[in-house]
Amino acid sequence: MMNDNNEKKLDYDFFIGKGLTEYSDGDIMVLDNINASSMEGTVKVDMVLMIYCIKGRLQGEMNGKVHLAKAGDVVICLPSSYLSNSMMSPDFECKIIGFSYKSMQNTMQMTRDALDLLAYVAKNPVVHLDLERQALVSKYYAIIAHKIKHPHGYFHKEIMHGIFQCAAFELCAIIAPHVEYSNDGGSMKQANLLFSKFMEMLNQNDGKTYPVKKYAEELCITPKYLSFISKSVSGKTALELIHEFTVKAIERYLKHSNLSIKEIADRLNFPNLSFFGKFTKSHLGVSPTEYRRQQSMKKEK
Repeated sequence: MMNDNNEKKLDYDFFIGKGLTEYSDGDIMVLDNINASSMEGTVKVDMVLMIYCIKGRLQGEMNGKVHLAKAGDVVICLPSSYLSNSMMSPDFECKIIGFSYKSMQNTMQMTRDALDLLAYVAKNPVVHLDLERQALVSKYYAIIAHKIKHPHGYFHKEIMHGIFQCAAFELCAIIAPHVEYSNDGGSMKQANLLFSKFMEMLNQNDGKTYPVKKYAEELCITPKYLSFISKSVSGKTALELIHEFTVKAIERYLKHSNLSIKEIADRLNFPNLSFFGKFTKSHLGVSPTEYRRQQSMKKEK
């Protein structure tokens, strides 16, 4: 049994620093296995980990509850989960995909149904796969392994993300029938309901720079309470989430549209070009013009 009182974090930087990844691109990583020392003591997971057990057994406590996974099972660890008293059989083998929280948001979009599904996974992190599903997951990993060994220069990251998203949604499809979905009159906590509405509004507004106050007024709550809900559910404030959607829209327009810089600034509701330029530089590291130039150079290679 591995048990000490030192808490460590399992996050993107940890795995990169240990040189354990077979693939990583800043949002998603792939590990061929995990060593016992990584799981010693009390461990806080600061990303989404999907552990597919190929051989042997893995047992441990997640958030105070003991779980056992064997060959053919997938263990899903959500951000802010605590793992302790972990034990692996000597023959334990696994494959692991890790998602940053941002990547998970981009994949799933935090709708009410997604929140219900995540709430179910938090309580039931071990997904048992039948033989057909095991074969399907193995095929996904075979494709991923092939793309890692034979990367293509064009759209490699986008292709990898597409494969990962498909694999994640396959798992969601397995889990979904077991979830009791909430509705407006159901048992969903008010905070989650308000947060899901907030996320729906962000999706509909497609990156426009509306202030927190506007969203709060539409939800009939105070800006302070909206940020409290946001932080509680997602780990990020309402303003941080608004900015994430805006940055994503800026990247999309600068990469894939012929809109002028001013047209993009106007479309995203920035008050002026100067403010748009400062915002873009603070989040992307360069001016809008320079970012577009860099993307054009990448396409020409």
